[in-house]
Amino acid sequence: MLFSTVFLKYAAVLLATRAAALPTTVTGFEPEPRHICFDETPKLHCYNEGNDVPQNVTAEDVSFIAGYLRAYGRQTRIGPLFTMKAADAPDCGEWILYARGTAAAYAKKINMTYDSSILFADIADTIDGGRKPEADSILKCKADGGSLGTQIADLAAPAYLTQEYIDGHFKPDGILIKIVSNKEL
Repeated sequence: MLFSTVFLKYAAVLLATRAAALPTTVTGFEPEPRHICFDETPKLHCYNEGNDVPQNVTAEDVSFIAGYLRAYGRQTRIGPLFTMKAADAPDCGEWILYARGTAAAYAKKINMTYDSSILFADIADTIDGGRKPEADSILKCKADGGSLGTQIADLAAPAYLTQEYIDGHFKPDGILIKIVSNKEL
């Protein structure tokens, strides 16, 4: 008899608490996608540390990719800027830029709080150092490949000062350039 009384009271409490719906979400909290990708930073990172896998790319292929992107930016009808909008690259999206031989170049959006737009020439300089061989560049990683946040040669470049660029609230950073093996493409 004691068992049935306890059981009935437990059942009554259980039913009473179910009648008052528990909140399934926290009021005022909306889950959002990541705004900043913490797994990769804009600092030069060669794929030869810890758990990294060296990419076995050749300097010739990496240099060719940089030269190609530099020339493409001068000749393309869409303009000299490579643009990654946060909405178009959700969750730190990666887009291929170009591939040749042993190497492939990717752009990864690493800051989702703004839209990024950068000169193809600055992407090329990020890869090979441009006119500043002493500057950080992915080419310094040699055959290992690596990644580096975009390096801006001249913030006063005319492309960064156009009304369209300013009105679009673009920034010339927030993009990570990666050189990896082209084997899987």
